[in-house]
Amino acid sequence: MHKSIRQILSVCPRHIQSFVETLPEERQNRIEELRFRLGQPVTALVSAKETVLDCAKTDRQCLEWILGRATGQAVYSSQETLKNGFVTLPGGHRIGVCGRAVYRDGELYTFREISSLNLRAARQIIGVGESAFGCLWTHPASTLIIGPPGRGKTTLLRDLIRLLSDRSGFRVSVADERMEIAACLDGQAQFDLGAHSDILSGVKKTEAIELLLRSMNPQWIALDEITAQEDVKAMIEASYCGVRFLATAHASCKSELSQRPIYRQLLSAGIFETLIVILPDRTLKTERLIANA
Repeated sequence: MHKSIRQILSVCPRHIQSFVETLPEERQNRIEELRFRLGQPVTALVSAKETVLDCAKTDRQCLEWILGRATGQAVYSSQETLKNGFVTLPGGHRIGVCGRAVYRDGELYTFREISSLNLRAARQIIGVGESAFGCLWTHPASTLIIGPPGRGKTTLLRDLIRLLSDRSGFRVSVADERMEIAACLDGQAQFDLGAHSDILSGVKKTEAIELLLRSMNPQWIALDEITAQEDVKAMIEASYCGVRFLATAHASCKSELSQRPIYRQLLSAGIFETLIVILPDRTLKTERLIANA
């Protein structure tokens, strides 16, 4: 069984662990997610298809047991991460949480009455970025990786960071806000991001960009999931310092990217010169971006 599957199973009830262990090893290793929904059977996402794993329906005790076990194991587990809707486990795996939101002083504070959990297995696939790296090698410019959720953006991001660091010798600073890219444990990255990479974990991207520019003299800054206007503003300001960005965003193609106001601003600002699109079959398509397009 792959290490990543063992790690996410470690927070599951024993009957789920036993059930998965009875599956053929090849199928075990292709599990991408385990989903627990209140009153429904446990399902697994395998090769982008969700199938029923266990006929026993998930009860509230099961959900509470998993979340309690997860927050006990996670090095960085705290109210701060849970209020963002997830818990990060050692190894970079993430548990997404749905339930009744609780607000304090107008801000999301935590979740109660948990209704579903999504255990996402994080994996490093060495070499997945090789086909796109040639473009970064010949034209080292800020690059945006796009694809819908679950397409492998973070996996590709990790490998390109590694290649930029080890093969090109660039100083790459990683703004790992969700502790998912490097999955540092006691300061040690759980994924290989290369010998010339520096990782800042658990800091909001807007603050992380400024801190990294100030302290680490990066040639590249890598970050996952551009989702906020503040992220865009920080990146635009940092671009004036000559730093390059390697980042990801949720969009299936360039036209979809340009239809969203937050990304349209990035395109018009000319921050990114190269676009990598992860296609449905997981192959990569590289496009050149033109400022003000």
